[in-house]
Formats: sequence, C-alpha cells, structure tokens
Amino acid sequence: MKEHSPIMVLSEETPESVTFRFNGNRWAMATLILGVILLGLVGKLYLSDFSPDWILFTAGFFGLLLVYSSIYSATADQWLTVSGNRKTVKFYKKNLHGLVEWEKSSREFRGIQVGRHLRSSNWQIALVCSDGVELYIGENVFGALTLEQATNLAMKVSNRTGIKVCKFKLGK
Repeated sequence: MKEHSPIMVLSEETPESVTFRFNGNRWAMATLILGVILLGLVGKLYLSDFSPDWILFTAGFFGLLLVYSSIYSATADQWLTVSGNRKTVKFYKKNLHGLVEWEKSSREFRGIQVGRHLRSSNWQIALVCSDGVELYIGENVFGALTLEQATNLAMKVSNRTGIKVCKFKLGK
C-alpha cells in the first residue's frame, strides 16, 4: 500500500524561499472527538443489547479508524521548503510509518502540475518528482479554490527553482 502525503499549505514565504507545512492538529482533534463519540455510542448500544452485532462491529471499526487517524495526525510532522538560492526542494516527513527526509535539485523534478480531479471543485498543485512521486501543496487542506490562486502558488515555486509549470491536468 502506497502512502499518500497530505496537502501541505503555505506557511512561510521570503524572497529566497517558500515553506509549505502539514498541520494536523485540527484534523487530529476533530477525528479524536468523533472517534471517541462513536466508540462511546458503540459501548452504550452494546450494554443496552439494542443493536445487531454487525452494526456494533461496523461502528466500532470506524471509531477505531478515527482514533488512529487522530494519533497519526497529531504525531505527524511534514514540511517542504523550496530554496531559490540553491534551486533545491527539501522535504521532511516524520509520522507513525517512519522518517523520510531528502533534498533534491530542481533538475530532479518533472514539473509542477496544476489541475483538479473530475469531482473536485478545488484546484490541486502537485510537485512531480522524476521518480513519479507527487507532493501536493496548496493554500488550504483542500488545495486552492480557483485556477488563478493555484497558478499563482505554482508560480511561486517555479520562480524560485526553475521547475516548469506543466499543462493543466484534468481528472485522474
């Protein structure tokens, strides 16, 4: 199973660099609250002997997934810095699955793709490595709301590194 990195949002910008970061604290809190509520409901239904076992199992499974998601998000630290001085991209990700850290020259990237999935109303910006790995950046956790915002964000990275903004991709 391939792990997909969450969208990193613009957190710091200087004339020389741009830093994107994943901040999972809000997501961690939201999923923890929902997971605990769901597990509490499962416990209450189990004690009242009201529901069939398959409902308890299904609700309990989703409750556990939500709690796992909150732990994953709360312990995740992920950022990407684009350096205009060195024309490099540095990526760092530490989570429950381990640590990934690298720095690549801008020549090691295919491009920056701007587009959206068929059912999405938000625009996605993907920094595509030469090995095919896509790192998603955006203004918020959903990407960018308009094509103009997505293009402007992609150009911030392109102007500092020389990585070309590719033709828009539509659908996946």
